[in-house]
Amino acid sequence: MARFVVFLSIFVVVPMSARARAVQHPMTPRSVLWIAAHPDDESIVAPLLMRWCVDEGARCTLLILTRGEAGICRIASGCAPDIAAVRSAEAGSASQLFHANLILLTLPDGGGAAPPAWPADLAATLAKYIEAVHPDLILTFDPRHGTTCHPDHRAAGAAVLDSVKSLPFAPAVWLLETRVDTMPSLQFRPATHAAFRFEGSWDAVAEDMQRHPSQFDAAFIAAVQNVSDRAVYLAPAEAVLKEPVEQCER
Repeated sequence: MARFVVFLSIFVVVPMSARARAVQHPMTPRSVLWIAAHPDDESIVAPLLMRWCVDEGARCTLLILTRGEAGICRIASGCAPDIAAVRSAEAGSASQLFHANLILLTLPDGGGAAPPAWPADLAATLAKYIEAVHPDLILTFDPRHGTTCHPDHRAAGAAVLDSVKSLPFAPAVWLLETRVDTMPSLQFRPATHAAFRFEGSWDAVAEDMQRHPSQFDAAFIAAVQNVSDRAVYLAPAEAVLKEPVEQCER
């Protein structure tokens, strides 16, 4: 793994009875690979991608496993010719926002009701893509909660963790430890006290969501801009997988 020479400020999340202590972590990778299930998933890490990929010029790639065809179309005029085509175009627009390359696969969108019907050899397929991109750092979902407990998110994270075991090199693997709640109100919070807190440009979240009008309307984007905790939480996979996190009910 390449040695990183520029530092960004993040904070360790600790219990509320203690004060969070500032730390400096060597986390300015030269190349980043975000691996997710759906074309709009990167909105959750948009402040981080904006910092790394745009402000600091890292070579970035978004690897999206599905075209999100199970999503609901929120465009008043409809999603023609179909939702998958619209969301694929939105993925391209989002990748341009982050100056990133886009790899868009066509696995079936599970829709959120049950684990997705993805091929058994997905990890081997992902390993080939990862080897071709050869990133310094891979960022993906924690398979224990998938940020929103969406089964596709969790399956994506699990497949990535399996895939890196067969790689001929050792990229850093970090997991997204942000939890997003929508009830009773929209809230972003850490999944574990072991996570690092990154505060970047929160406007990047709204800017990314505006690239996905089929999924985010103006009211939801306004709610995102008004959340109290405007941060991204993440942690190195090897360490955080040993830590307790809030589990999903399903």
